[in-house]
Order: sequence, then structure tokens, then C-alpha cells
Amino acid sequence: MTKSSITQPRPQRLAPETEAGRRIALTGVGVEYLLLGQDQRTLKGRVLNLFGSEDPAARFWALRNISVRIGRGEIVGVIGKNGSGKSTLLRVMAGVIEPTEGTVSVVGRVNPLLELGAAINPELTGRENTYLYGAILKKSRQEMDELIPRIVEFAELGPFFDVPVKCYSSGMQGRLAFAISTQIRPEILLVDEVLAVGDEQFQKKSFFRIQKLIESGSIVVLVSHNSEVIRRFCNRVIYLSQGQIVEDGKTTSVLARYQQDSARNA
Repeated sequence: MTKSSITQPRPQRLAPETEAGRRIALTGVGVEYLLLGQDQRTLKGRVLNLFGSEDPAARFWALRNISVRIGRGEIVGVIGKNGSGKSTLLRVMAGVIEPTEGTVSVVGRVNPLLELGAAINPELTGRENTYLYGAILKKSRQEMDELIPRIVEFAELGPFFDVPVKCYSSGMQGRLAFAISTQIRPEILLVDEVLAVGDEQFQKKSFFRIQKLIESGSIVVLVSHNSEVIRRFCNRVIYLSQGQIVEDGKTTSVLARYQQDSARNA
């Protein structure tokens, strides 16, 4: 599917207001896609895709009416069934997707871990990927030289750090991506299921690292299907269904509602 070309009020990504501190603010955000299926093979389908379809069945709102504000030091979990809009929400926060409607304001340096190893170039070694990531974040070579021993130790890659990433398992890629992103002290960390990688010991290390980031004032937004992970680390949860917020509040109450709804619809 592709983003809809239907004319909408121009979305706004507001200029940072640094004096307000780190924050994420979404107001009335919607993301609309135009569904491209078998109708694309017909003349009617092609015309609708070119000029915008009036057929509601050909339009899909991945997110609608999303208003969220997240402040310094918060760790917010995002839950919902597959297709509920969780990953789309993180992509909007990261600036990867521009919303069809609404406003987005993000103050602070964002480190997104939106897909397992998505920021990793498989042709480069772990070391080369680390320097590349640092350069993107405008870190000097000297700064990265100082950080690399800690990244190697945390990711538990040993000699594989100097092997092309295409030889890594998915777990090794995830450990490398997480180690790099969190060692470079993000102000806003967006995590999509990456904490599912690694053994129990590595996950404990990851949780401890996230806790330290929160204590330093970082914002963490975490998408996970693991209710125990959400319960343990998040002080607030956003529950999405069909692209809209069902509930946004304290972890215990939101998880309880989500689990009740899941059991009712099972």
C-alpha cells in the first residue's frame, strides 16, 4: 500500500522549542494510506490511485485522531494487536513518516530502533557500522574510539565485531544495534520489539541500560507484545486498536483492559 495522495490540510512538524525540554507532542495526528490491490490492474483502479479515490474501501487510516504528549524521563509502552498502528506511531515520532493530518513536535535527539538491525549495513563490519552511526550523529572519531570498547563489551560480539554483519545472526544484529544506540546517550529512544533479542542475561542488561537512560532524563517509547516487559518498565501505557487510542494511562489499568479485550475477542 502507498500513502494517499488525497488533498488534506498540510501536516506540520513544529520547530523545536529547546527551552521546553525534551518532549514528544502529537496533536490530531492521522496517517492515511491508499490500498493498492487487484483494483490496481483495472483502468478504474489506476485512475483512482492517481487522483485519489472517493471509495472508502480503497482508503485506510493507519492512525487517526492521535493526540499524545510525552515528557522528560517518561518510559511509555505502546501495546495493541498486530496492525493496530504501533509501529506507524513510532515512525511518526521518529520523523520517518510524515502524517497526513495533525501536528508533530519532537524536542531532543532521537535514536530510533524501529526494526531489528534496520540501521545496520550488512556489508560492513560491526566496527564500521559503529563508526558510521556515530558519524550520522555527528560524533567525532575520538569520541567513537572511546565508546567502542563499551559497545563491544555490551553487545557480547567478541571477535565478530570485525566480521561483516551479513554473517551475524538476527540476535547478534539486534544486540549490536541496541548497544550502539544506547551507548551514544539518546535523549529520545524509540524501541520496537528489539528487547526480544538475546538471552535472559542480555535482556536484563538491556533493561538496566534503559533504566539508566530514564534516570538521566531520556524519554523512552517501547513497543512490545510482552506484557511483563511493559509491566516491569513502563510507568504509562498507550493502548491502540485500529489506529486509534483506546486508553492512555497507568500501566496496571491499561494492561488490565487490554488483556480483558483480548480474552473477549479470542
